[in-house]
Amino acid sequence: MKPVFNAVVVFAISIASLSLGSVLLKIGMDRFGSLMDSGTPILQAILKSPQLPAGVVLMTLQFLGTLLLFKWGWDVSVVIPIMGLCYVGTALLGKWLLNEPVNSLRWFGIGLIVIGVFFVAHSVSKIKSP
Repeated sequence: MKPVFNAVVVFAISIASLSLGSVLLKIGMDRFGSLMDSGTPILQAILKSPQLPAGVVLMTLQFLGTLLLFKWGWDVSVVIPIMGLCYVGTALLGKWLLNEPVNSLRWFGIGLIVIGVFFVAHSVSKIKSP
């Protein structure tokens, strides 16, 4: 059985990776689209949008973290809802890095997600042995 601390670290890295990876994909696709609209060849546009591969790497890291949690015996009905905390990180990063408007209704919805994750996390009675 893996210590809970290890799982918490993997959850934190995975959630942060998915949040930042999503924002980097958005930044990269905006840049990529502008370059393509200006007539830049596709390969050159990809090379001039380093946020795209960086976002893919971070999202791959999140995927590997999810696989590791499953390998350690965590239930899918626990792992995926807890990964929902990426919505908090993505909203914060979107507001901070992309200057996106995040109104009170969105924050309320994100708050409901956090409450749901709290209940799911507290429903875990034990971690199964791999």
